[in-house]
Amino acid sequence: MESDVKYLKQVAHFSEDAAAINSMFSSDQLKMDVLTLNTHQYISPVVEPLSDMIYFILRGAGVFEVGDEVLVLTRNTSVLVETGVSAGVINESDEQLTVLRIQAPPGIHG
Repeated sequence: MESDVKYLKQVAHFSEDAAAINSMFSSDQLKMDVLTLNTHQYISPVVEPLSDMIYFILRGAGVFEVGDEVLVLTRNTSVLVETGVSAGVINESDEQLTVLRIQAPPGIHG
């Protein structure tokens, strides 16, 4: 089997029109996306009904709505959003925001 290697710069694309969700990897067991937001762009809160998600900030700072909480997360910080809890993000900073979002289906134990 050949390894599937991807580079962030090849996957993460910013759009002037709206925040972008760029797929990096997807399999039956795991999904990983790169979220890219320019200043004042946002991803509306949604509830993931099937799995937990981890958001890891690679660059910039973002305001995350996680359930009833509002969190300001900066580079090299992360947050776990459990199944059934809403999550959204807005970039209120003057620089681009890059976030890694990792999602695994229920039933995976480590």
